[in-house]
Amino acid sequence: MKKCRQCGTCCRKGGPALHVQDLELLKNKDGIDLTDLVTLRKGEMVYDQPVGAVIPLEQEIIKIKGTDGEWICSFFTPEGNTCGIYNKRPLECQLLFCEDPEPLLEVYSVDRLTRTDILPQGHPLVELIAEHDKKCPMDRVAEICSEIVNAEGEEQKNQKNLHHELLEMVSYDLSIRDLVVEKAGIPKNSLDFFFGRSLLRIIPSFGISAIPTVKGYTLRVNKRS
Repeated sequence: MKKCRQCGTCCRKGGPALHVQDLELLKNKDGIDLTDLVTLRKGEMVYDQPVGAVIPLEQEIIKIKGTDGEWICSFFTPEGNTCGIYNKRPLECQLLFCEDPEPLLEVYSVDRLTRTDILPQGHPLVELIAEHDKKCPMDRVAEICSEIVNAEGEEQKNQKNLHHELLEMVSYDLSIRDLVVEKAGIPKNSLDFFFGRSLLRIIPSFGISAIPTVKGYTLRVNKRS
C-alpha cells in the first residue's frame, strides 16, 4: 500500500467537504468548531476537482475554511507540511491520496453534510437561514449577474431593475449578518457557516463587484481578461 508523503499539495488545494461520517468530529470539543467551517450554497460557483472545472454546486456543502483569503486549508501549517487535526481529520482527508484518487472519488458526492444536519433541532437560526436562502437564492444571483455582464448596447440602459434586485439582496445579506452578531451574540467568524460567504465576496466570481458609495453600494462589471 502506497503511503502519503505529506507533501501538502492536497491541503493547499482546499479544505475537505464534510460528510455524515464527520459528525462526531463536530461534537468533540477538541475537534472541528463551527468557526472553522464555511457553507457553499447550492448554485455557488466552485472548482470541482474530479471534473477539473468551475461549475455551479448542485447541492449545499460544508467545507473546512481556507486561510489568508485563499482555499488553503486553515488547519494546514506550511512549515513542515503538518495538519493541526491530523488524528481527527475528516473522511475526505483520510481517503485522499494524490497518486490514487479512486477511494475519495467513491464517496466524493455521497452523504455530504448540510447545515441542517449539523445544527440541533430547534436551533434559533434554522428559520433565519431558510429565510436568507429564500431572499438571496444563489441561482437567482447567478442569473442576474449573467444578464448584467452579458448585456450590450441598449440592453445595458434597461438594467436598472436587475441592479436594484441584486443590490437589495446584497443589502439584506449584510444586514442579517450584522443582526445575528448584535442581537443573538453569534461569533462573527461563524457567519460563513450559518449563511455562507457574503454576496460581496461571491458575486466577483460571476464578473461583478459591489462598490461602496456614500449611500450604500453600486455595481461594477469587472473587466474581462
